Amino acid sequence: MVKKVFLGQAVTGCDFDNLKKESLEIIDLLKEKDCECYCTLCEDDSFKDKTKKEIFNHAFEIIDNSDIFLAILRNENKSEGMLIEVGYCMANNKRVILVVHKDINKTYLPEVFDEVIEFNDFEDLKNKLREYKF
Repeated sequence: MVKKVFLGQAVTGCDFDNLKKESLEIIDLLKEKDCECYCTLCEDDSFKDKTKKEIFNHAFEIIDNSDIFLAILRNENKSEGMLIEVGYCMANNKRVILVVHKDINKTYLPEVFDEVIEFNDFEDLKNKLREYKF
């Protein structure tokens, strides 16, 4: 059975082009695991003329139709957008898998979720996702 996965991640403090490249790699990897993945970052310019409220409503609609919210934390920069999405998932009893860089200490999110994947670098992140049972 195909699982629908919403890929959420902080953009703050990240190189956007590299983040998009990595996101596309993660999407390809998840396809191999029978997952259908959505990532707002890979929508190119489709949100250019949208308000934040419109963008969130769009994300919430897709989250509602997803099985899993895959939240990736690469650094300690706070992302209001991702935190809003995570809160929405919690309020709606969505399955959340938190993927967090091993050096991140200033967050309580790993204590909130039962499914936490810790990684060292992007290659390690990909390897752990390959092994994970979605």
